Order: sequence, then structure tokens, then C-alpha cells
Amino acid sequence: MNLHPIQKVKHGFLLPLSLIVVLTFLLTACGPAATTEPPAPTQVVTEEPPATQAPVVTEAPVATEEAKPLPPITILINESPWLPGFEALVNKYVAETGNQVNLNRTPFNGMLEKSRNAVQASESEFDILTLNEQWYMQFYGDGLVTPIKEIDPTFELDPQVIEYEWATRWDAELGYSSQNGELYGLPINGNIMLFFYRKDLFEEKGLAAPQTWADVEAAAQALKTDEMAGYVVRANPPNWEFQAFLASYGGNVIKLEEQTGEWEVTLNSPEALQALTTWLKLGRDYGPANYADNGQAEMIALMASGKVPQMVLVGASAPDFDNPEKSIVIGNVAAVPVPGSEVGKNATMSGIWVMGVPHNLPAERKEAALAFLKWSLTKDAQMFYAQSGAIPVRQDVYEEMANDPKLGWWMKAMADSTSYIHAQPRLTETPQIIEVLDRRLKQALINEITPEEALSEGAKEIFKILSDAGYKVKPLSE
Repeated sequence: MNLHPIQKVKHGFLLPLSLIVVLTFLLTACGPAATTEPPAPTQVVTEEPPATQAPVVTEAPVATEEAKPLPPITILINESPWLPGFEALVNKYVAETGNQVNLNRTPFNGMLEKSRNAVQASESEFDILTLNEQWYMQFYGDGLVTPIKEIDPTFELDPQVIEYEWATRWDAELGYSSQNGELYGLPINGNIMLFFYRKDLFEEKGLAAPQTWADVEAAAQALKTDEMAGYVVRANPPNWEFQAFLASYGGNVIKLEEQTGEWEVTLNSPEALQALTTWLKLGRDYGPANYADNGQAEMIALMASGKVPQMVLVGASAPDFDNPEKSIVIGNVAAVPVPGSEVGKNATMSGIWVMGVPHNLPAERKEAALAFLKWSLTKDAQMFYAQSGAIPVRQDVYEEMANDPKLGWWMKAMADSTSYIHAQPRLTETPQIIEVLDRRLKQALINEITPEEALSEGAKEIFKILSDAGYKVKPLSE
């Protein structure tokens, strides 16, 4: 999304949060919250002056303080497919540094409430918050996480760390994430979409890896049988996948006009109608009988059981297709960047998590939190992270891992996709916007309303959301 100056009424934190609906566009595991106890920190030996030497009194015993482990930190982390990889990363950090880290593992549905409560307390119980892409703007915009350079003025983000269309930053003047914004959060889970397909079946039919949606439909026609669907759309919830189709046609849900400084709702554009028509056709004409019921878990199961030959899915699902406990198609699944409306117009949506340091912590706890984050973003740590089953956030790691005999088949697709990353809407009101998208898209998918009605009515609702929130919004086009 192009960024230009915004005129918007100042929002408090509580009102937008009270309107949030729980979003489950990322695959999450259900289970009780728990605390993971890592290994005890390594003992650090400090030098003592000889007994005969008179102690030297200084204002700050720098050498002794530097030798001590940092204060223990607690990280609020979501239960997810990449959690085991993150736990492995934490254990490696503890073993290497002697600094203690505790994990508060929480299901997705409890993450926002715990994060909100932490930043509203007199002192946060967590030293690091893990923030979803559809929430973080509230924490950035209201200063509820600490700007990184306030903790360490010398900090510079390694250019190999992917910023996912500036999800790490916040521009107070724009009221939005931008390249020139201040660094507030650091990425920890680099989830984007990939296009997965059965390379063995494509080879049998003489089909190349799809580059366009027309290629996808041609493959669906060739491969659909009574036992196998040709394609499957993500219907629960549908917004994330649809946004990739929309972006590939050059459309947006909302955009900012450079000349006027006005927001414009563009969900009812011709490009959006093309995108929705394509998405619906693939889902209805080539999907399984229950095409309107499938979420991410069901889609993984369909591919892993050999019942569907192609789909758009989050990159983090790739290891499932090589898991002998889940998959009967091991070695037969390939991945490429998500196709586009034309060759070169690929689009993959960002669906990442960032980590931020709460504002309401003493300096020493903030420094300990940032020490972990700095270490976790190094190339060596990220290589270990990837090999442990998580989703790295460095371009050089993806490029090096592209040659890995086990993971290279999808790591290369991740490396090739980063230039096509598109951001979801990143306003405080994003959860409300996403709710509208999910509801209207699902109505269209089950033929309750027409595609035109879905986009028109959805645009009206989003226009009202922005207008009521105080944005300067251009009148809806007819």
C-alpha cells in the first residue's frame, strides 16, 4: 500500500481494542496456557581482587556488572506450528548466554487480552510481547511498546532482516507503518503465503508450475477427478487468501490518495470484482463438495492425504507435507510464489508476528529483552531457527537454505516470494475491516449474495468504519 499523510482523530487504546473480533487467519493450536521452564542459566564466574589488594571504590563497578547474567525475561508467545522452533531457539540462547528466559505459552484467542492487560498494568508481567500483524498498530500508535532506539540508541537493523512492508515501524505523522517510521517491533515469525502443488501429478500431465490464475484453472481442469478436487480455497476465514488475489489484480481494500490526503475505500473496484470472480470460480467449480467449509487445518489435511493437487497456503505448513505421521505425499509436493493475474504480477500477503518490549518496564528489563531480540535476529540464530522447524525472517537465511536437501524445496519459494509481499490494512480499525471482508466473502461463496453485492455492501460498511473513526475519507465511487 502506498503511504501518504493521514488526517485522523487521535484514538485512545481501549475503544479500538473493545471492538476487536478474534481473528484466526493463522493456524493456531488449542490448549491451556502454560509456562515453559528453560534450563537453568549457566553460572558466570567473576574475577575477585586479591585478598591483599585494597578494594577500589568507583561510582559504578562496570566490570563486575558486565560479567553478571542479565535479568531473567518472560516472553508471551502464541501456541502455533512454529512454537517448537522458537522454544529450541530460546533454549539455545539460554545455553549460550546464561541468561534465563521463561515462556508464557498462550492460545491465539488469549494473546490480545494478555498483551493489553500487560501494557495497562503499573509494570508489565512480560518483557516481550508477540504481536499479530492485525494488532500491532495499536501498540505502536499509542506508545505501548518501547521504540527500539530508546532502549539502545546505537541499534541498527541488519538489512538482511525482512521488514514485511515496514511492519517493524511506525510513522507518527502518517499514523501508519512506513519506511521512514521509527522502529518499534522486530519480526520473529516470517509467515507469508506460498503456492503448493503436486509436482508428480503436474509432471504426469505435462503441466508447468503455475504462474497465473489461468494456469491454476487449467491445472484444476486437468487434474480434477471423482476422487480429487482441482483446487481448494480457504473459506474459514477467507479474507487472507482473497487479499492475495485482490493484490495480484492491482486492487486494494483501502488506499490513500496522495494529492488530497484522503483515504479511499476501493473494495468495490473493477479490479476487486475480477479478483473475487476468479477466487469464487476456482473455489466453487473445482473445489471439494464442502468447498465453503475448509480452513487452514482442513486444507493441509486435503493436500497431505492426496485429495487436492494445488492450493495457496501459509509457508509454515510446508513441513506437514514431509511429516510421515501426517502425509502420504512425502516428496511429491513443490512450492512456488503465489501466482498472479498475469506473469510477474504475483502477490503474497504478509501474515507475520513481531516482538515488542512493553513501555512499562524498568530499564534493565528492557535491555535484557532487547539483548534476546538482537541475538535472535543474527544469521547463525536464524539458521538454527529454520532448521528447528520455524519460519526465519532473514533473506540470506532463505537463500542459503534454498540448497538444503530437506527444506530447500520450500525455502527457495520463500526467498523468491519476498519481493512480492503485500501488507494487509494496518489501521487501528483493521479488525473491524477484516470482519466485514470475512462475512461478505463467505456470503458470496455460498451464493447468498452476488459478487457485486458482496463488494458493494462491504465497501459501504468499511467506509462507515473509517468515517466514524474520524478519518478523512473520499466518497464511495458507484
